[in-house]
Amino acid sequence: MQNLDVTIVGAGSAGLTLALLLAEQGLKVALVEKGAEPLPVTPAYLRVSALNPASQRVLAHLGVWDGIAAQAAAYQHMQVWDADSFGRIHFAAEPPQPADLGWICDNEAIRQQLYQKVQQQPAIRCYFGAQIQQLVQSEREVLLQLSSGEILLSELLVGADGVNSYVRQQLQLPLTHWDYQQDAIVAVIHCDEPHQATARQVFLPTGPLALLPLPDPKHCSIVWSAETSRASELMALDDAAFTRALTAASQSVLGCLTLTTARSVHPLRMRYASDWVRGRVVLVADAAHSIHPLAGQGMNLGLMDVTALAELLGKQQQAGKPLFAPRVLQAYQRWRKAEAQSMIAAMEAFKRGFSNEQPALKFLRGAGLLLADKLPFVKQQLMAQALGNSGDLPALAKP
Repeated sequence: MQNLDVTIVGAGSAGLTLALLLAEQGLKVALVEKGAEPLPVTPAYLRVSALNPASQRVLAHLGVWDGIAAQAAAYQHMQVWDADSFGRIHFAAEPPQPADLGWICDNEAIRQQLYQKVQQQPAIRCYFGAQIQQLVQSEREVLLQLSSGEILLSELLVGADGVNSYVRQQLQLPLTHWDYQQDAIVAVIHCDEPHQATARQVFLPTGPLALLPLPDPKHCSIVWSAETSRASELMALDDAAFTRALTAASQSVLGCLTLTTARSVHPLRMRYASDWVRGRVVLVADAAHSIHPLAGQGMNLGLMDVTALAELLGKQQQAGKPLFAPRVLQAYQRWRKAEAQSMIAAMEAFKRGFSNEQPALKFLRGAGLLLADKLPFVKQQLMAQALGNSGDLPALAKP
């Protein structure tokens, strides 16, 4: 039997980050993961995230950023345009902005770097390939029994186990969800023209297409979100026909495009837990919320969740108060639910606004993009959101 301060279910990037943040506060932490431990492999860039400077500051604090950045592609420009109108906007890394607007990172590479750091922390005990047999909480502790027979007792349990969270299901926490009626096609492509460290996104009538720069100057990761019927048509095409459609959809902004990996497709759904706290159990990241990938903010949102939770628990520690306090978990829930709700609403507004083909709305959104590109104040506000510098940030994430 292990007596711990915190047990974290899920060893994705959010769970690993939280474990490191808590361990540096002197807490004893267990990480429970049903999958295998992360192994060093060459990044394939099949699943990537756009990390913003707020997330970079947290990861730099933990001492893992240099390893992540060595396998990432920094971008200094963002171009967004509407394929069905004249609207477009361009962001550039110019003073007083940071030198880089963000980084396209391989998801598994982020996880590997975090895990290497976790292995150096004696306060963190890892259980990989672990199946949970029982989760029971009392007024004083949470009990987790593994299929191996081991029992973990902790003051607090954190569900960081993704969109199909076992923890959320076991506690029967209510879930709001809707189908975006889109699928995301993901692949790595070769471009005739170099990407010039620019992240690009074009809004098509059936959904947005993102061209995300990779370390090779002529390679990009694509995330093509399209209505389910259109995505099925695209997946049914052979590689040559698909790349012709892709080149046309991108308006040949990078010349002719060719596939360097197989395509994969992922259904897009919004999930949002109505309650993130139940007694001594709390949800973070994708276990609490998942959003449309059109702004690439999913990973950043999750990292801010765990940083905020660690900050609040750290204040309890510093004040010499018990780690578990209902008001602390409620404060976390209010704080992060507000940020998640704002992001979900913004993603839904973008999706609906750019998929509407009414002529008047096309004109308005085109004019809106052009106007935003010309008005410094508006552009600065949009830039702050893209950089992760807006909203109520945890202290470690602030500029």
